[in-house]
Parts: sequence; C-alpha cells; structure tokens
Amino acid sequence: MLVKSEFKPAWWMTNRHLQTIIPRTYPIKSLFKPAIQDFELSDDDFVEVTWSHQVNKIKPDQPIVLLFHGLEGSFDSFYTKRMMNAIYQQGWVAVLMHFRGCGAKTNRKTQSYHSGQTSDVSEFVDYLRQRHPTNPIFSIGFSLGGNVLAKYVGEREDSQLDGAIVISAPFNLSECTKAVNQGFAKIYQKYLLDKLKRSTHEKIEHLNGSDPRLLDKETLDNITNMTDFDRLVTAPLNGFVDAEDYYQQSSGKQFLSTINTPTLVIHSEDDPFMNESVIPTEAELSPSVQFELSKKGGHVGFLAGNNPLKPEFWLETRSIAFIKSLLIEKK
Repeated sequence: MLVKSEFKPAWWMTNRHLQTIIPRTYPIKSLFKPAIQDFELSDDDFVEVTWSHQVNKIKPDQPIVLLFHGLEGSFDSFYTKRMMNAIYQQGWVAVLMHFRGCGAKTNRKTQSYHSGQTSDVSEFVDYLRQRHPTNPIFSIGFSLGGNVLAKYVGEREDSQLDGAIVISAPFNLSECTKAVNQGFAKIYQKYLLDKLKRSTHEKIEHLNGSDPRLLDKETLDNITNMTDFDRLVTAPLNGFVDAEDYYQQSSGKQFLSTINTPTLVIHSEDDPFMNESVIPTEAELSPSVQFELSKKGGHVGFLAGNNPLKPEFWLETRSIAFIKSLLIEKK
C-alpha cells in the first residue's frame, strides 16, 4: 500500500539538505551501557554486535529490535544511537548488528559488506530466533541497511521477524550513485567516499597483500565517485561481474513485491541521495508493505516540531508507534 505520510517538517527545516545535515548536529549520549558481542559467522569472519542489555538478562517476552546502520555507519551514528535510546526507553531490547568492518575491528576476510549482503543478516536473525524463541523480534534498517533489510525480508518466505521498518533506502542503486554525483549532493559522496577509502586502506594493511582482488593504495586514492568505487572495490571483492551487476542484483525495489513480513517503508520525495526512480508503484508492493511517502524529510532526517532547541526526531516516534501496533495485533 502506497500512502501519504503524516510527517510534517519543522517550519525551520523545509530544505532537504538541512533535513539531512542538521539532525546530525544535535548531541546524543547513550542512555544505557552498551554490551558488545563478536558474532562469529559461518565463513570464519565475524560482525560486531552492540546490545542495550546483557543478553543473559533479556526477559522471555521482551521485544527485541534489531538495527542495521547505513553506509559506513556504526553505533556512534546519530540515528542508530537515538533509535536505540528510544527503544530502550520503551523497556524493549535494542541490538545493532554492525556490518563487516564497521565496528571497532577490521574483519578477517576480503569480502566486504554491501547493499545486498543478506547472508550475515540471515545468520544473525537465525541466532536471535533460536536463542530467544518466545520474544517478538523486529528490525529497523537505515539507508543502505534499509535496502539490505528490504532484500532480506523479500527473499525469504519466512524472515523470522515479526515486523520490519525500512528508512530512506536506496532501492535503485544505479540511479542513486548518479544522484550523489550531481550538484550539492557531491558533498555527501565525498564524505562517504573518504570513509570508504579509509576503511579499505585498513583492510589492505590488515590482509597485507594476501588477496589479489584488493586494489593498490594509489588506485584507491584516485577514485572520485561511488560508481568507480563499486566497480573497482565492491564488485570484485564480493563476486559481482561489475558495478552494474552489483546494482542489478542488490537493489531492494525488486524485492518489495515478495515481502511477507509486515513492513513499513518511510521515504521522502526530496531525499538528496536519490531520485524518483526509487519510488515503487502500488503494483510493485506486496500486501504486507506500507510505503509511506512524504514531500519533505531529506535523507534519514525527518525533523519535526516547533522548537529548534528541542526538535522532534519523528523517525523514532513513527517507528515506535508501528512496532506497538504490531505488538497489539499479536495479542
């Protein structure tokens, strides 16, 4: 179902770039003491997991909400920490699965994370369900993590999740890489590329030339756009023919029609990371998907309220309300 969002931007935050940038400037502290776990994967690599609770203290009926961050995100990203705080304040358990190499440690294998890497998600969700068989389990994905989540719930008949929330996801990866290579959006591209280059440098040093698929540092440093990074790094490290093959296989839009899990998609028409090609038609949506589209909101922004000193982070408000509605349905 494609519906108009109830989001109303703050009167002082109607510009899409301000909606994207300003929310990151509000300081945020964790309301809980993070519990860190290294989750071992079947290929002998691992992902770092951050919990709001000690795992052995989770109650058997306590809702668990699994988060997936965006490109080069982490627990320190403003949106993940704020959402985890909001979940914790509900008395629920928040858990963030860092994608490979996005935690404090470099991952062991050459394989990297990417917008379509759902095998790690599948392993961790299976673990959650086995360890916490009676707990309601939900998931929230931001940006790249939202695309991963949409692909995951769309390609599995039983996702083992009780609900999913997908926020500002780049459902058409090829078009999104073009969008961030134009105009003011190039600032976002440079910011993300610089972070990707740093983490790839760390991987090159960590693996010490043991894999010929890894670029030399000079070639890496000369990459100037996301398409070339995906062509020279993402695709070869993860078994794709080229960047377009990666985009075609991993774009989440094609999986929206096969989702069985109750799923809320939150998207803004003015997202500077994207264009209208990411927005599906009604026919492209499964009956389990509610796609809420707003005119304003930017990228993972959605700042509301009348007081610039105490704005409303609407993504948290809407996400908590959606999960509560699903919990009521389960009773």
